[in-house]
Amino acid sequence: MKRLLLAATVLLLSSTVAAQSPDAPGKDSVAGGVNVSASKSVIDTVAVASPRVTTSLIGTVRTTDYTVLKTLQDSRTPAANSLWVWVSNSFVLSPVVPGALAVCGWTHPDSRQGDVLLTHACEVGGALLLNAGLTMGLKALVSRPRPWVAYPSDLYCLQHVASKSFPSGHTSFAFATATSLSLIYPRWYVVLPAYLWAGAVGYSRLYVGAHYPTDVMAGALLGTGSALLIHALFSRLNDDSPTPAAPPAVSLSFPLN
Repeated sequence: MKRLLLAATVLLLSSTVAAQSPDAPGKDSVAGGVNVSASKSVIDTVAVASPRVTTSLIGTVRTTDYTVLKTLQDSRTPAANSLWVWVSNSFVLSPVVPGALAVCGWTHPDSRQGDVLLTHACEVGGALLLNAGLTMGLKALVSRPRPWVAYPSDLYCLQHVASKSFPSGHTSFAFATATSLSLIYPRWYVVLPAYLWAGAVGYSRLYVGAHYPTDVMAGALLGTGSALLIHALFSRLNDDSPTPAAPPAVSLSFPLN
């Protein structure tokens, strides 16, 4: 990954330098068998095409975002509305998880096991705090209007909120919680329900019309990344902490009569 990033950086710098170099007077200059004029022509072509490609891509994404929300809106039923609104509100379980782990740690009869549970509570809580800061920061930075604000005559939301649209906070919190639990307790009966719940929360935000698909995808990536980062930090701290000395071996001898 580092080599790829380095190569991409060198390529970008080389293209920038070539694009900004003054044209040589007279005929095209050739250095090392490479036609400089031809290289600059390719760069100029890419520079002209890039805005068009970017604009086309953004247009495609916006169209897909709108189409998905409109399709879900047209398929709503009263029973499904109640279900997915409830699922959407279930994201409030996220801060309950570290709280429950902390209570279990404080009340556990085994002090060592209690300390482990408290550490797990801190890890999940840290992931949620990091995710909260990043989510709020991106919302303020991007400032994307909600779908029903951008399309007031076409899209209707079942849950109106005042904050900005990108990224989905409900989704990011759900995925931060699910990823933290899956990393701490890597068992199928933890991982599967956790991610099913997180995915359901993300879908619910689309169904109720509160977010675009790109908002939900960004929230899932943000929550997952926050949990991975905090888990790596706690793993590093655990590796650096001194390992408690093992108790001395006890030998048992019985007299033979």
